[in-house]
Amino acid sequence: MSSGISSWLLASRRRKVGESVRGTVLDVGFGTGISREFYPAGVRVVGIDASRGMLEVARRSRADADLLVMDAERLAFADQSFDSVAFNLCLCTIPDPERAVPGAPMVFLEHVRSHLLPVALVQEALNPILVAWQADHFNRRTVDVVRRAGVEVVSVERWLLGVFNLIVGRAPAG
Repeated sequence: MSSGISSWLLASRRRKVGESVRGTVLDVGFGTGISREFYPAGVRVVGIDASRGMLEVARRSRADADLLVMDAERLAFADQSFDSVAFNLCLCTIPDPERAVPGAPMVFLEHVRSHLLPVALVQEALNPILVAWQADHFNRRTVDVVRRAGVEVVSVERWLLGVFNLIVGRAPAG
């Protein structure tokens, strides 16, 4: 989702993601690195993605991140390796998204199943097509997913008829 329209729709929320991260940041689903420009100076970004091709595009244009091909469900990092974790429109493509949520302060910019029933019904109708075409689950209840993964949800901001959410959370104490 990197068209001009989506860039315009998401720019203010990408800025909010950037305002939420600090220290060493794990960017899950880094892709071409479109969100990197919104992170503050001084953070160290480790970007992971399952697509080597997307990361090659990122390497050519955004050299200020450590980029690794990695499955988000099988992170190869020790616990407590990151100060912040950012998910930018990627949980919808991860087969078991609960396995991809590590224990750190987190921010999720995701498209989700709308809380508005008419919109949600359209999403349900489109979902089989999008899954077959792009492995993109357009109807995930992402707030529920992150809660089941043990994340304490601090805030949820919805926009565009509830199709997009900015979710801020943290790992539970313990």
